[in-house]
Amino acid sequence: MSCGTKTLKISSFILDFLCCVFGALSIAACSYALIVFSKSSAIRIPCILGIVLGVLIFGSTIFGCIAALRESIRLSWIYAAILLALIMAQITVMFAQPINFELLANETISNAWQNQLFKNGSMSYYEIKYHCCGKTGPLNYPDSGMRIPASCYLNQNSTIAPDLFTEGCNKRLAAAFVKGTSYERISDWTVVGIELLTVIISGLFAITLQNAERRRLYR
Repeated sequence: MSCGTKTLKISSFILDFLCCVFGALSIAACSYALIVFSKSSAIRIPCILGIVLGVLIFGSTIFGCIAALRESIRLSWIYAAILLALIMAQITVMFAQPINFELLANETISNAWQNQLFKNGSMSYYEIKYHCCGKTGPLNYPDSGMRIPASCYLNQNSTIAPDLFTEGCNKRLAAAFVKGTSYERISDWTVVGIELLTVIISGLFAITLQNAERRRLYR
């Protein structure tokens, strides 16, 4: 085996392994999101699709690792075709079924507020972390027959009136979630880029093996 073929074989195996890891991480992340936000409709379909694609990528990349180790031309081409189809599916999901973070934030705060009505303290985590008060503002508390909690104040000091947070947690959480979408897009396109590179390397490896086989036939 020539040096170039060995390099392509090692590169193909490493990239296959990386894609396998990304598939496993996608399954874990989507499963975790479905558990944490079990009542949310904003993430249900995108996460289910993410799990399905993650399983398919995980399985196909194991197939790709076997193809690289066995130096099989046919398996390498089949793997490249399968992975390319999965990449197209990923891109389609990214554009057609993105996570609606604004809706997710609204659902999260609505659930927390409903729990607050029956059990004090459900909103405190969001109010302290995001410097907000109530669902849409501080008036939510007196309107619901409740006293404004200390978590609605800076440093939880309710004796200083100007330190009251005036913005509702709906807006604050939505802004925080939307800010995180840029990181999600970067990670999504990075994974797609690595998968495309894997397809290219796998194809080049198959072509190199084909050329080597032809040369052997003419000797």
